Amino acid sequence: MNFPDTPSLAAFKSDATVLLHELRSGSRSALDRAIRAQLISSGPANRDICLRILAKEYGVTYKKIVARDRMISRYAAHCFSQGFWRQPYEGEFRRARFLLQFEALVECLRDQVPLAIAADKRGVDFSGFHFSSLLFSRIGLVLKRKKVPDFSYLQAPGSLVHYHWFQDVQKASHSNFSNAKFYSISADPVVQPGAYGWETDFSQADLRGVDLRGAYLRGACFLGAKLDGADLRNANINQCIFTGAKGAFVSGEILYHNWDVGPKGVIPWLPDDEV
Repeated sequence: MNFPDTPSLAAFKSDATVLLHELRSGSRSALDRAIRAQLISSGPANRDICLRILAKEYGVTYKKIVARDRMISRYAAHCFSQGFWRQPYEGEFRRARFLLQFEALVECLRDQVPLAIAADKRGVDFSGFHFSSLLFSRIGLVLKRKKVPDFSYLQAPGSLVHYHWFQDVQKASHSNFSNAKFYSISADPVVQPGAYGWETDFSQADLRGVDLRGAYLRGACFLGAKLDGADLRNANINQCIFTGAKGAFVSGEILYHNWDVGPKGVIPWLPDDEV
């Protein structure tokens, strides 16, 4: 089965297309990037070379990037087909919108500006957005040090959120993460649900239908939050505050089964031209 690219991989490929145009137009900065990556070819520049240049800047191979992305796509399809998600993940990549979102993320992580404010200045929100580890690495090329993001008042319904983006986050009050899906990737690698929201302030947040299975949420505040359909199974919710929370959510410790997705053999679903 062929799985669609996540918005994060689509953005990566779009960056490669831009780099290819720059190389073909004789851009000195693009040529310098190719030299630093030690991927200068005697022939004309092509898309494969540009994908490899970008991957090397990220410190990984393009094959690994694609393999991990395919696993995330399989995980998303699996969670919906098995009924873990009441709505499928339907994020899409639009370059103009993504560049504005990227600018907002950089401002948030550099200057500790709430992401909602940085996004509002640019006329965008983060509905359906893919907060991926690949994107986290991309921002790492711009910022040497990242501050913990402030997600208060953020509009990110239906988003797909990797563990890196919600580690040690304290501020998420009045945010909209309805039907958002929080996940992690282990070193194996295995994609599975998870987040780290110790003492996070979710007061007045819209968390209806959110997937926070297996999340560490000890001491989090859900004061007045909307929680109808939220999945908190196997989440650590010790010492959490649920005063005034609205809606029935799912919780409890169970022997979870079939929650994760790993690679298939020698990754037979990796296209031959994407290595």
